[in-house]
Amino acid sequence: MAKPIPVEIRQRIVLAFDQGHTREEIAELYNVGPASITRFLTRRRDTGSLNPSPRPGRTPILDEGVDAQMREWIQERPDLTLRELRERLTGIGYPVGLTAVFRRLKCLGFSVKKNDARRRA
Repeated sequence: MAKPIPVEIRQRIVLAFDQGHTREEIAELYNVGPASITRFLTRRRDTGSLNPSPRPGRTPILDEGVDAQMREWIQERPDLTLRELRERLTGIGYPVGLTAVFRRLKCLGFSVKKNDARRRA
């Protein structure tokens, strides 16, 4: 799913429409589809707001609150496995699966690729 168009751009689009520009002109100027312009206008009429709808799906259990702790654990022991990280997270009140741990590590810029730090003799 693509990122929503920023509210500032939506405001400019709606303002241009209010000033009398056609949907086609605005679409070409802002590089959006005419259907998007119609959706923005409908949203403004119905809700009075141009903010995008919330994205569907569950809210992740692991959020920015555990980032510092995870970084600290990885700095202490770079060879931690996903299972070991999951056990540590469960110990501090975040009962999650391996996939959630993997996704959070990816967001933090870590990989699970084997490297020299993991090859301890």
